Amino acid sequence: MARRTSLREFQERLAERLAQASAARTEHWLVLPAAGHRLLLPLTDASAIANEFTLAPVPRAPACYRGLANVRGNLIGVVDLCWLENHTPTQRSKRAQLLVLATRLIENTALLLPEAVGLRPLESFTPMEHPLSRPWHVRAYRAPDDDRPCILIDASRLITDPLFYGIDSGSSLLGSS
Repeated sequence: MARRTSLREFQERLAERLAQASAARTEHWLVLPAAGHRLLLPLTDASAIANEFTLAPVPRAPACYRGLANVRGNLIGVVDLCWLENHTPTQRSKRAQLLVLATRLIENTALLLPEAVGLRPLESFTPMEHPLSRPWHVRAYRAPDDDRPCILIDASRLITDPLFYGIDSGSSLLGSS
């Protein structure tokens, strides 16, 4: 009988510790530099970051679609985040990175970023007032070390926006062939 009580106590303690560990987890956001400002993306919306990659251009693709890349053996379509933000293409450099979006959002798709991303806990940001210029912008935040706004983006809104697919009624988006 004592053994059963010990097992029950052990299970209760284990369940309590697991509950505490789950509650202690903090949400983290990736800080993405894009088009002269910083965007925030929940870490759960990303599946990988690639530092070294080669882009294969796709003829007649929209300007936002930069091409295809091999990331860990998978063929990934690459969309330029800076271009989506202000129609300015990301300049390719050794610091450029690909952020592969989570497959629960969209399969085999990455965002081209001009430089390395940062990772910060949600608690380090405070909400601030700032105009939001894109449908996928959710809210502006201030980081403790910088007064510039960081804009939280909703990846599900981003990938469903017509601009993500190169559809823009205001201009011709076809790249040069």
